[in-house]
Amino acid sequence: MARKLFGVLLALVVAVTVIGFLLPAQVTVERSRIMDADPETVFEVLNDLRHFARWSPWLLHRSNRDFRLEGPPAGVGATLVWDEARGDGGSRMWIVESRRPERIEMRLELGRSDADGWFELESAEAGTEVQWGMRMSFGAFDLTGRYVGLMLPGLVGRDYSRGLERLERYLTADNGGPPSLGDDSTEWLREPDAP
Repeated sequence: MARKLFGVLLALVVAVTVIGFLLPAQVTVERSRIMDADPETVFEVLNDLRHFARWSPWLLHRSNRDFRLEGPPAGVGATLVWDEARGDGGSRMWIVESRRPERIEMRLELGRSDADGWFELESAEAGTEVQWGMRMSFGAFDLTGRYVGLMLPGLVGRDYSRGLERLERYLTADNGGPPSLGDDSTEWLREPDAP
């Protein structure tokens, strides 16, 4: 009986391992939304990380305010850091490329995982089509990451859709448009409005 159980467990481990190697080594998640705002306005808000806390789907429900800006507030080098007190070193997001008014590329360190992110802006008849994307790669032997990658499109995709909805509300006349933030503004630290 014990030998049979061992054989079943061994077969299960081998199957999970083989399937893990067959899973994609890279996952891309993209969501888009057309917004009633011109590309320049959308670009200004996305390129200035002080606005991020006002519309981000992730920073909305944070109970602690353990996030801060490093470097310039906008453009290449602008960095948002959060959860530094966690055992995995926390998370950070920074802008690595900024092409006005069409694309912003970011690098993300999410605990022990890394990802590339971007916003792509394109003029549309009704305003601006905003695409929010992320690409995460997993090492050759990162089988756990590959299994987690199966869930990312659903989990991150839902957050991206919610974030784009919040961004659109932030950009539109409902609140008079996004605030103009001076270089020394702490407006971004204020609690975001409820969705």
